[in-house]
Amino acid sequence: MMNMRRATLALAFIAPAALAAGCATNTDAGATSVNQEDYIGAAFTSTAKGEPFLEFAEDGTYSGSDGCNKLNGTYEVGDDELVLKPGFSTLMACDGVDTWVRGAKAVKVETDTLVVFDKSGSEIGTLARA
Repeated sequence: MMNMRRATLALAFIAPAALAAGCATNTDAGATSVNQEDYIGAAFTSTAKGEPFLEFAEDGTYSGSDGCNKLNGTYEVGDDELVLKPGFSTLMACDGVDTWVRGAKAVKVETDTLVVFDKSGSEIGTLARA
Protein backbone atom coordinates (compact mmCIF):
# COMPACT_ATOMS: atom_id res chain seq x y z
CA MET A 1 0.00 0.00 0.00
CA MET A 2 2.84 2.39 0.91
CA ASN A 3 4.69 1.58 -2.32
CA MET A 4 1.55 2.33 -4.33
CA ARG A 5 1.26 5.79 -2.69
CA ARG A 6 4.93 6.53 -3.42
CA ALA A 7 4.54 5.46 -7.02
CA THR A 8 1.44 7.63 -7.42
CA LEU A 9 3.13 10.58 -5.79
CA ALA A 10 6.23 10.20 -7.97
CA LEU A 11 4.08 9.94 -11.09
CA ALA A 12 2.20 13.09 -10.07
CA PHE A 13 5.48 15.04 -10.09
CA ILE A 14 7.27 13.37 -12.99
CA ALA A 15 4.46 13.28 -15.56
CA PRO A 16 3.91 17.07 -15.79
CA ALA A 17 7.65 17.68 -16.09
CA ALA A 18 7.96 15.08 -18.84
CA LEU A 19 5.02 16.56 -20.72
CA ALA A 20 6.43 20.08 -20.45
CA ALA A 21 9.84 18.93 -21.67
CA GLY A 22 8.23 17.27 -24.67
CA CYS A 23 6.57 20.54 -25.63
CA ALA A 24 9.72 22.63 -25.36
CA THR A 25 11.81 23.43 -28.39
CA ASN A 26 15.19 25.09 -28.81
CA THR A 27 15.08 25.49 -32.55
CA ASP A 28 13.08 27.57 -34.96
CA ALA A 29 13.49 26.52 -38.58
CA GLY A 30 13.41 30.12 -39.83
CA ALA A 31 15.48 31.72 -37.09
CA THR A 32 19.03 32.88 -37.44
CA SER A 33 21.21 33.54 -34.45
CA VAL A 34 22.02 37.09 -33.43
CA ASN A 35 25.52 38.31 -34.22
CA GLN A 36 26.13 40.69 -31.32
CA GLU A 37 28.87 42.43 -33.32
CA ASP A 38 26.04 43.88 -35.45
CA TYR A 39 24.80 45.75 -32.36
CA ILE A 40 27.60 46.24 -29.82
CA GLY A 41 29.07 49.73 -29.96
CA ALA A 42 26.87 50.66 -32.90
CA ALA A 43 24.59 53.69 -33.00
CA PHE A 44 21.40 53.62 -35.02
CA THR A 45 19.91 57.03 -35.80
CA SER A 46 17.26 58.95 -37.68
CA THR A 47 17.18 62.42 -39.17
CA ALA A 48 13.55 62.87 -38.02
CA LYS A 49 12.78 65.81 -35.72
CA GLY A 50 14.64 65.31 -32.44
CA GLU A 51 17.01 62.80 -34.07
CA PRO A 52 15.97 59.59 -32.25
CA PHE A 53 18.68 56.98 -31.74
CA LEU A 54 19.59 53.73 -29.97
CA GLU A 55 23.04 52.46 -28.92
CA PHE A 56 23.93 49.04 -27.51
CA ALA A 57 26.75 48.34 -25.04
CA GLU A 58 28.67 45.11 -24.47
CA ASP A 59 27.43 44.91 -20.86
CA GLY A 60 23.84 44.20 -21.95
CA THR A 61 22.55 47.76 -21.69
CA TYR A 62 21.19 50.18 -24.25
CA SER A 63 20.63 53.91 -24.29
CA GLY A 64 19.11 56.38 -26.65
CA SER A 65 16.46 58.99 -27.25
CA ASP A 66 12.99 58.96 -28.75
CA GLY A 67 13.74 62.41 -30.12
CA CYS A 68 12.49 64.12 -26.98
CA ASN A 69 13.27 61.92 -23.98
CA LYS A 70 16.35 59.97 -22.96
CA LEU A 71 15.83 56.23 -22.56
CA ASN A 72 17.87 53.32 -21.30
CA GLY A 73 17.46 49.74 -20.26
CA THR A 74 18.86 46.27 -20.71
CA TYR A 75 18.59 43.78 -23.54
CA GLU A 76 18.60 40.03 -23.86
CA VAL A 77 19.76 38.14 -26.92
CA GLY A 78 16.89 36.25 -28.57
CA ASP A 79 16.96 33.82 -31.48
CA ASP A 80 17.12 36.50 -34.18
CA GLU A 81 16.62 39.76 -32.29
CA LEU A 82 17.45 41.68 -29.16
CA VAL A 83 14.62 41.83 -26.64
CA LEU A 84 14.57 45.20 -24.86
CA LYS A 85 13.78 45.63 -21.18
CA PRO A 86 13.14 49.38 -20.72
CA GLY A 87 14.59 51.08 -17.67
CA PHE A 88 14.36 54.70 -16.59
CA SER A 89 13.62 57.51 -19.01
CA THR A 90 12.70 61.14 -18.94
CA LEU A 91 9.12 62.07 -19.74
CA MET A 92 8.96 65.52 -21.31
CA ALA A 93 6.41 66.79 -23.81
CA CYS A 94 7.89 67.91 -27.12
CA ASP A 95 5.75 69.48 -29.84
CA GLY A 96 6.00 67.85 -33.24
CA VAL A 97 8.17 64.92 -32.15
CA ASP A 98 6.95 61.38 -32.86
CA THR A 99 8.17 59.40 -29.85
CA TRP A 100 7.68 55.94 -31.43
CA VAL A 101 11.10 54.71 -30.24
CA ARG A 102 9.70 54.71 -26.68
CA GLY A 103 7.52 51.73 -27.70
CA ALA A 104 10.50 49.58 -28.72
CA LYS A 105 10.41 46.08 -27.20
CA ALA A 106 12.63 44.24 -29.71
CA VAL A 107 15.08 45.14 -32.47
CA LYS A 108 16.72 43.31 -35.35
CA VAL A 109 19.54 44.38 -37.69
CA GLU A 110 18.87 43.97 -41.39
CA THR A 111 22.01 45.05 -43.27
CA ASP A 112 22.59 48.62 -41.97
CA THR A 113 19.07 49.18 -40.68
CA LEU A 114 17.76 48.57 -37.17
CA VAL A 115 14.16 47.39 -37.43
CA VAL A 116 12.19 48.25 -34.28
CA PHE A 117 9.22 46.21 -33.03
CA ASP A 118 6.58 46.94 -30.38
CA LYS A 119 5.29 44.52 -27.72
CA SER A 120 2.90 42.86 -30.19
CA GLY A 121 5.77 42.14 -32.59
CA SER A 122 4.64 44.75 -35.15
CA GLU A 123 7.28 46.86 -36.85
CA ILE A 124 7.01 50.43 -35.62
CA GLY A 125 9.98 52.01 -37.37
CA THR A 126 13.59 51.83 -38.48
CA LEU A 127 16.86 53.54 -37.60
CA ALA A 128 19.93 53.67 -39.83
CA ARG A 129 23.43 52.62 -38.72
CA ALA A 130 25.37 55.82 -38.03
